[in-house]
Formats: sequence, structure tokens, C-alpha cells
Amino acid sequence: METIDIYTTPQCGFCKALKAKLDEKNIPYTSHDVTANDKDLSDMRELSGGAMSVPVTVLNKGKENQQVLLGYPDAVEALSLDEKKIGKDKQKDTATLTCPKCGHKQEGEIPTTSCVPFYVCEGCKETIKAQGEDCCVFCSYADKQCPLKKKGGDCSGGTCSI
Repeated sequence: METIDIYTTPQCGFCKALKAKLDEKNIPYTSHDVTANDKDLSDMRELSGGAMSVPVTVLNKGKENQQVLLGYPDAVEALSLDEKKIGKDKQKDTATLTCPKCGHKQEGEIPTTSCVPFYVCEGCKETIKAQGEDCCVFCSYADKQCPLKKKGGDCSGGTCSI
């Protein structure tokens, strides 16, 4: 039997959608909230090679056939959760993130298939978290809107959806 561990945040619309698909098909999984537990965040980063975005899905965690899936489309495809093919945006877009602690500005690639609840400021080296109920740091600190907001999603109040 394949085990499924999903590293998420409560505000992430991609995380909610993935868990809803698993629930709909009665597929068991273990959810890890990386905003509530530093160990889960550390484990997610180690398993994924340093990812700061969610969802990160780990199949057969700790076993020889372990597989790490980054983002929503990879997990949906690998778990055969959708009959139609999920398209990955090939067009890349960047935004400038402004650190709330030191004011340093840095470019970041705006994700289109995951939420980025954290980033490490290149100026002060602090790990910056999304504000309040925002789904990602792009909602909180970027000069361009998060792609979920662009698509009409509401990223406040933990209701960000795809």
C-alpha cells in the first residue's frame, strides 16, 4: 500500500484542492501543516531539496521507492486523481518581493502551481512568512498579485482557491 504525506499550509488553495480530491476518492493521507510545526517545515525542505512552496507530496516516505512531488499538477497526475490532463503554465513571471524586516528587494518567480508561504531574504537572511491569512509571500510582499488572486480567487481568510 502506498503512503501519502502532504506538506501544506491552511491558506493554500492548491493544498485544499489536492486534499479535496483525495477525500473525494477516499484515499488516505497524512497532512503536515508547515506553518504550525517547524519540524514539518524542516522535513519538507529536506525531502524536497529545499522547496519553500506547498503542496509537497511524498509517496512512500522513508522507503526505497519514495517519490517527492512538487506542486499540485504533479501530485494530481502521479496519483491519477483527474481524468483530464492538468496543464502547467510554461510562461514564467517574476515579481519583486520586499522584505518586511530590512526592506531588501529581490526578484522571485511567481508560482502558478503551488503556494509559497516562506522565502529567505537575501538581505537579512531571515525566513519571511506570509502575513496573516495570505496564501503566500507573493500575496503579502510582492509588487504583483499572486496568480490565484489574478484568477479571481480570494487569498484572505484562509479561503484561497484555484
